[in-house]
Amino acid sequence: MDEKDENKNELSVDEDAKKQFLEELKNKNMEEKKKLEETKRKEKQEKEEQLKKTKEQEKPEESGQEEEEHLENTKIDNIKEESNKSDTVDEKSSDEKTSDNSSGSKKKKSLVPGNLKSSIIDTAVTAAISLACLYLFDLILRLLFGCYIADMKGMFIIVFLIVLILYPVIMKSCKLKKTLGEKFSRTSKGED
Repeated sequence: MDEKDENKNELSVDEDAKKQFLEELKNKNMEEKKKLEETKRKEKQEKEEQLKKTKEQEKPEESGQEEEEHLENTKIDNIKEESNKSDTVDEKSSDEKTSDNSSGSKKKKSLVPGNLKSSIIDTAVTAAISLACLYLFDLILRLLFGCYIADMKGMFIIVFLIVLILYPVIMKSCKLKKTLGEKFSRTSKGED
């Protein structure tokens, strides 16, 4: 029996040692987890700080670029205004001779320059005419020959380019001597 008691004692010692060892492992794992969490937090904070710093550094550069672009845009606008003024000075001088000085109509400044507005209107008109011609051509092909246009986008581009070239020539040779974009951009300014 002595041997059995000794074996039990050894087993109990071994079990106690195992328990202590497991507890130590758990403690070490917990400590390592805490360290990992802390390092992750620190890394996140450092990344956030770096992002903030880079954003702060980019903001002055962007604002400097924006200021330069704004200055360039204002210079371009001033040059356009001067050229428009020189063009309209002759018209105004002839208008002033015929009209009273007391009328004094003020012009409103447009957010979109006249040339850009006329280009947009002319492009939209050209696109509408091209689309109408394309569908008309497709309808004629379908009714007379039983064929159709397979690539509508490609054909639209071809028709659009043809109309884009012919539209200003035809409009300037007509009674108005202006394209629709030029007419509407002038009337919105009050120069017509």
